[in-house]
Amino acid sequence: MNKLPRCGTAFRLLSTLPLIAALPVLIAADTPTGGAPGVRSFVLTNIFFSGPKEAGTCTQLADGGVESFYNSLPPAERAAFADPAKRRDLERLMIKRLGFKATKMPPGAENDTDAIKRAASAAGFPAGKGRAAFANKRISYDSCTDPLDFMQLAEGYRLYDGKIAEGANLDGKQKKGDFHSASGQPGIDNQVWKALGCTKAFRDVGERENAREVLMSAAAPTLIEVRGIDDPRNDPDVTVNVMAASDALARDGRGGPLQWSSFATDPDPALRTTTKGRIVDGVLTTDPVDMRLNYKEQIIDAPRDLRSARIRLTFNSDGSVDGRIDGYYTLASLYDSIEQMSQAGASASGISCPGVYKAIHALADGYPDRKTGRKTAISSALGFVGVPAFAVPPERIAAAGKGAGL
Repeated sequence: MNKLPRCGTAFRLLSTLPLIAALPVLIAADTPTGGAPGVRSFVLTNIFFSGPKEAGTCTQLADGGVESFYNSLPPAERAAFADPAKRRDLERLMIKRLGFKATKMPPGAENDTDAIKRAASAAGFPAGKGRAAFANKRISYDSCTDPLDFMQLAEGYRLYDGKIAEGANLDGKQKKGDFHSASGQPGIDNQVWKALGCTKAFRDVGERENAREVLMSAAAPTLIEVRGIDDPRNDPDVTVNVMAASDALARDGRGGPLQWSSFATDPDPALRTTTKGRIVDGVLTTDPVDMRLNYKEQIIDAPRDLRSARIRLTFNSDGSVDGRIDGYYTLASLYDSIEQMSQAGASASGISCPGVYKAIHALADGYPDRKTGRKTAISSALGFVGVPAFAVPPERIAAAGKGAGL
């Protein structure tokens, strides 16, 4: 969770006086900006696992990895580390006793599998073990990078025990294990919340009220652009673009997200998705589509891959938006975001990586592998909040810069 603002390159460019004269180039009617006729654009200030406040659920939260390790100790050792002030000493004991290891990523080796293997071997990792972690700045061997080696730390992990969840009926069926929505709609598919809903770190950020107060993935936010709007309250046919921004979020003078900032869109086509949608009574819904969302947050660099994702977005009277992206989160990209924490991040967050790994694989309910039949994705509901913004293609930024003599 990132509460530190960073001004984006595009915003800084648009803030300079020489470029003011070039602004008509940027806001012409045929460009994808938040100010063009029939177009509304928003930057998402937080994307989070959306969870309900259901009374009587998770009366006992899931143990984190450190807690599971503590509970595995003999009584005398537990007594020695019972004082919360001894937690760091307990973590050090866990690292030593379980054989966790870490080394720096060699320069330029982030995508070089052989170089990573050589560095891991030189650092004394077990043969074939260790993976890139900590925003690809470190190579680690621990319960997050190699959870199957440390499944004892999944002891004490608990699944969400409620009956209500946010989300959609993704498979069009009503079956055992489905949730109800808060309004009583049956058949809600959200097995991610079943897996994570009693883990404190995810439970806290799953509340929409908290989400409004925190900037998440501030270094690489997501943009949603709605084009072809004839009536902002009711329109049967609009085009929706979901894009990654190249610029970071910035704060206003009150500490909230700065509205109407300009963001250069990332040129990577894998981070841009287009689908069709409709607006009914001020609520936008879209057709299902596969999409990839950037996710860079302090120690995490793990894009979210979603299958059959559909957006439900409410246009609020103050110009902001909130809603959900419902779809099947691929297990590989979901666990990549957990793995990237490394043990240090997981311990600080109170998460058991083996517990999460075991839960999401056991509850996966989408996209079976053709050869093995194992499910490769899990139903999810990602909530979001956002504010009005201008989405500017990078070539427009370059053209405006040249026109202004920059």
